[in-house]
Amino acid sequence: MATQQPEPSTGDPSLASASTDAVGPAGPDARVGRETLGLPLLSFGVLGVLAALGALHWLAGLSAALIGLCAIGITIRRRAKRRWQQDAGAVAAFAGYAGQTAALFIVLPPLGWMSVSALGVAAGLWLSSSTSEGV
Repeated sequence: MATQQPEPSTGDPSLASASTDAVGPAGPDARVGRETLGLPLLSFGVLGVLAALGALHWLAGLSAALIGLCAIGITIRRRAKRRWQQDAGAVAAFAGYAGQTAALFIVLPPLGWMSVSALGVAAGLWLSSSTSEGV
């Protein structure tokens, strides 16, 4: 078993602070390349999962897509700094929740009512756990 030998230092502080990845120095081109490859892989992976769930049952695929839309909307809303981005996140979250609730009411009404009740529970938890400033 070979042991790793430390590389000799060149004494150049610019080389010591440069970030490296598995194949060498990471620059703007390497980052763009990783993102260019990563986004299609992510998209096709999500599409494959949704297609597999849809093959099992149409409601499973639709539910996964709508729950994902709701989660993305919540994430966007929490991290956005501009008002229009927060509004877009809120619209996406509401569209995902409303679509999921409607699909559940169509398939089995008690599940739809369970979804409405879960929204009530989430709103109650949010209201009871928020801090009030200035009071």
